[in-house]
Amino acid sequence: MRFFYLNFRNKRWLWAAFKKVFLALSPTCFFCFYLYGQEMPVIDSSPSAVTQSEGDAVSPQDVSSQSSSSSSTSTIETSSTNSSSSTTGEIEGGAATEGTRSSEIKEQKESKNPKELHKEEVLGPKTGIYFGIFGGAAFPMSNGISALSSPPLFSAGGQSHGDTAGVGGIQVGYNFSGYKMDSQGKYWLQPAAQFEAYYIGQENISSTLVGGISGTKSTNIPYGFSSQLNMGIFVVDGLIRFVNPTKIVPYLGGGIGGAYLASSGTNMIAPNGLNLLTGHSYSQGAFVGQGIAGVQYNFTDHWSAFIEYKILWIKNTEFSYLRTNGDSMLIKYPQSFNMALGGIRYNF
Repeated sequence: MRFFYLNFRNKRWLWAAFKKVFLALSPTCFFCFYLYGQEMPVIDSSPSAVTQSEGDAVSPQDVSSQSSSSSSTSTIETSSTNSSSSTTGEIEGGAATEGTRSSEIKEQKESKNPKELHKEEVLGPKTGIYFGIFGGAAFPMSNGISALSSPPLFSAGGQSHGDTAGVGGIQVGYNFSGYKMDSQGKYWLQPAAQFEAYYIGQENISSTLVGGISGTKSTNIPYGFSSQLNMGIFVVDGLIRFVNPTKIVPYLGGGIGGAYLASSGTNMIAPNGLNLLTGHSYSQGAFVGQGIAGVQYNFTDHWSAFIEYKILWIKNTEFSYLRTNGDSMLIKYPQSFNMALGGIRYNF
């Protein structure tokens, strides 16, 4: 480094030039270091800037007018704030009033007499499983009866007459959700399905059958016929209940199923007093159908009583009896009944 300094010092013209350049640039460098980090104001000489700068000079009158306008603006804002707050208060007050009314209505419902609530529960449409027992009387209709045997060909026919028979049975059903018939929910159509099993007996059947052996003169001979029937009926029903604001609920329905018939004490007596039949007890199955019309009275939300009318039809039942000559005799007699029944139900 010293060698470089001495060599540079020996060249006097270069040294003189360096000193002149250093002395010329030193003030500039010091000024730059001084201004480093300082914010320099920028002056915009455009006409719009000049106009704006002139407008920034505001007179005292303008200041007072601005203050008055700002005060009036604040007054308007205050009044609008007060009005909005009052409106909000009214809305909140209305909501509070509605809430109070709803709470009062709820309290009124809760403070109802338990008997009134119990009454409303009783009158409403009930859903779910129910069980019932019933009994009554079956009134046989007059039905045609026929007897046929071969060989030789024997045929006879007439009208049967039966005595009133007792009826007793049980039922298990389910009440489905109802269909509202009015806007207030006072009237409903409620479907239901039930299974019934009941017993009819002892029916005493009697008839006079007129006939004889084909191809002979004895074709118009009266024969006395008698039998006793015991019947078990098994039916699946569909019902429609007409639920209304009262405790009385009418309903309609119908069903199909089967019957088990047991015949006993069957006799067919000829004019000479001879019984043509030796076998007296037989059983048979048959198809049945029935129609129902009834009225139910609701005592409580679980217990109810009912009365109903049923019409029962049993398809032609064919019994095969053994004759004294060894042949068989087929006797057909359909059964139809009008029934008057009453019973009680328990709704679970």
